[in-house]
Amino acid sequence: MTSQEKVAYLKGLMDGLELDENAKETKMFKAIVDTLADLASDLADAEDDIIDMGEQIDDIVDEIVDLEDDFDDLVEDLSDEDEDDEEDDEDTDEDEDDFFEINCPNCGNSLYIDSGVLEEGEIECPECGSVIEFNPCGMCSKCDDEDDEDKGDDE
Repeated sequence: MTSQEKVAYLKGLMDGLELDENAKETKMFKAIVDTLADLASDLADAEDDIIDMGEQIDDIVDEIVDLEDDFDDLVEDLSDEDEDDEEDDEDTDEDEDDFFEINCPNCGNSLYIDSGVLEEGEIECPECGSVIEFNPCGMCSKCDDEDDEDKGDDE
């Protein structure tokens, strides 16, 4: 039974006693019961407020948990991007190793060629049209020496 229900019961008991309305004791009992009714009402309002605050706290905790999850996801995404950037940097470094810069001996134009063009042994300069020849291994002097030795063996 709630406090308000108990106060209502007391009022009913008092009414059932059929006390003299003008007696001092009756006035005092009515004042006490009215005060108890006000206190019971205030207590019920406080209980409702506490329940509302508890629900608000639950909502705030849920929002904090969601924000924490979002933050964790963001940190994970950022660390994944850092790993991807590192892999991209490694890939870029490898790709840069596959390209070589040469200068046209005729016009001085810089050309960037890959290993496939090196294996072909020549390329036409897009600036002046002259043919640039080089050794398929990458234009090292060692291959020039080996080529000369091979020619000497054939003769």
